[in-house]
Parts: sequence; structure tokens; C-alpha cells
Amino acid sequence: MTLDIARLVRDFGDPEAEARAARTQAAVFDFSFLARGRITGKAATAALERFQPRPVADMAEGTVRYALRLGPDGAVEADLTIWRHGAEIFEVMSGRREDIAALGARAGAGAEVADLSDSSAIFAVQGPRALAALAEIGARERLAAIPYFGHAAIPLAGVPCLVGRLGYTGERGFEIVADKAYAARLHAALCARARPAGFAAADILRIEAGFILFVNECRLGAGADALGLARFVPGADLRAQSARRAAGNSPLRLVAFTAGEARVRSPWQPGADLGPPARPGEIAITSACASVALGRTIGLGFVRTEDAAPGTPVRDRSGRFGLIRVARKPLYDPAQKRPRGPWRDHDPPRP
Repeated sequence: MTLDIARLVRDFGDPEAEARAARTQAAVFDFSFLARGRITGKAATAALERFQPRPVADMAEGTVRYALRLGPDGAVEADLTIWRHGAEIFEVMSGRREDIAALGARAGAGAEVADLSDSSAIFAVQGPRALAALAEIGARERLAAIPYFGHAAIPLAGVPCLVGRLGYTGERGFEIVADKAYAARLHAALCARARPAGFAAADILRIEAGFILFVNECRLGAGADALGLARFVPGADLRAQSARRAAGNSPLRLVAFTAGEARVRSPWQPGADLGPPARPGEIAITSACASVALGRTIGLGFVRTEDAAPGTPVRDRSGRFGLIRVARKPLYDPAQKRPRGPWRDHDPPRP
């Protein structure tokens, strides 16, 4: 379970300002570290449904589906997205290169998997002015017509691109996939129209939006129900998963929290001593940041189910953070209306 953070650009000088740009204007992120694989053939659908538990046969062409990668014991190991291009053509994107290799190993007869990771450039433009930024180098009408969790082939700055409307920030935005040969040209065109932002800003934004990072939230071997992601696992699989994992353990829940003043530098990761809460009233903190939207220290962590109600005071089992209270997840835009909302020329920042 690795993410090569050393290969990522942490920031461009001011991660908080970069995160704020995504909340109020638009920011450009380089997500080319993502692994990308294409699976084709008559057995592609069946192979994908063996690889992860969510059905894909009902996906329409031009749509994207969020999915989870489960271990043998039902623990969530990573999350990923599945993009459907045709009746027998899908792509998978994951933070882990090993997921593309595992898909290839499970493909079987009638399906072929190509690893496109090394030949792909993947950028994200996120924020209320993301459409306005891209409309300067692409067809505004076609971009605006992409539905949430949909995708289309649209040239940008003269570069052939696959453009999806989804995001990791809790804002409206786009993911852009192109051949790596065009990476420098495309990135320059995007950064001329939106502020470049690094992984630290992306980390702040995803914590505010309540999204998991697999190297953090998947470290304790939690199942989909504990992560609040049960809707992405079919009922029978979820019941079997819960039964396998229930043996004598108090169920855990991933919650958001607020904390007192603490020096937090994103991307923050828990130490090697991370473990589940051993007793009631404890929280095992998996992510933390200094929030630009709320102006205080916030994060994600696991508590026992009896401590999961918003407002419950809990203690950090590592002792790093104090004055902690469980909060409703997500802390930013709880109804998640912003990423799904209509495009406007400008939206004011959420207080």
C-alpha cells in the first residue's frame, strides 16, 4: 500500500493559497502519478466484476464509476475509478500501480489489459471557474455538457484529451487525460489560466471534503461500512465482509473531527504506531490538516461506533492532538452540492 509522495510536487510556494484558489477560482493539479489501465474484449465486463465488487455491466458509455478494491478479508485496500468507452472497452485509474497488474492477472480469456500509466499525463482543474479556464482552450459547450461522473473526448489547446467531470476537492472540476508526449504543452496552457497547485493543497481539500486517501484511511484494514462507503459494495458482499470482520471486535467508524491549535503541515500522515482505538473515548487519527475553509485544524480518524455522534469529545490515542470533537462528515459542503452544481462564471467562497 504505497504512494510515491517523493515523486509528487508538494507545493508551489504556498499550499494554503493554492487550496484557497481551488475553493474560490480554479487550480491545476498534476495527477500523473495515477496508474491507468485499459481493458478490452468480450470478457472485459466479467473481468472487472471479478476485480472489484461493484457491477459495471449497466454503465453507459461515456460514464465514470467510483469503486473499491477489497482484500481477501473484505478490507478496503484502495479506491479507483472505472471509465467506460464502449461495449467492450473500459479504463481503470488507481493510486496504486499494483491494481493495474492485478486487473491483468484476473482478466482471463477474452479480455486484454494494457498498462497506460507510463504513457499518460493526467491533470485536474478544480474550482468554480474551472469551466471558464478550460473554455479558453476548448469547446465551452461540449465541456459544460459533460455530466457529473461523465467523460468525453475534447481537444484542449490543440491536444487530444479525455476529459472527465469529477474531482477530489469537493468543487466542480475536470480531470484531463492526454498522451505524455503533450504533457508540458498542456500543463503550460492550463497553468496560464489557473493557479498551479501541489499535493499538499489537494490533501487539504480532500480532507475538508471528507474523501479518503488509501495510504492513510486504509491502513487499519477497515471495511467499506466502517469507511462510510457501504453503498459501493453490493449487499451480499457487504454482509459477508462484515461477518468475516466482526469476530470479537468493536465496530469502527471513520469520522471527521475538529481539534485545538496544532502545527499541521500537509500532507500529514500518521506514524508507524497507528492502531485502532483500544477503548471508548479514543480516536485513531488517519489524516489532519490546517483547513483553509474553516480556519482551524481538522481531520479524519476512526472511533468506536458509540463515539461516532457529532459533538462527541474524544482523545487522540497518539497524544499528538488535543481538544478533539467528532464532527459531521464532510466538514465542507455537507450536502455536496458544489461538485454537482451548475456552472457559473464565479461562485463566492463558502464561509
